[in-house]
Amino acid sequence: MKEKLISKASLDNHLGCFGNFNIQNPICKKLCVLSLRCAIERDHNNRLELLEDLMSSDCEFIKLQ
Repeated sequence: MKEKLISKASLDNHLGCFGNFNIQNPICKKLCVLSLRCAIERDHNNRLELLEDLMSSDCEFIKLQ
């Protein structure tokens, strides 16, 4: 019984994956492993990071010329 209360409390304090799925995190693994929304958001975040990197590289290149 006490173990269930502790695990419930840890779940309540956990913020969630928010697109940063980590297979090593037991809570993320349990709650998000089959979540399509989590997978889509992770992919979207990766694409945005790539786009930001490309944009910042282009801007620096233009400034140097």
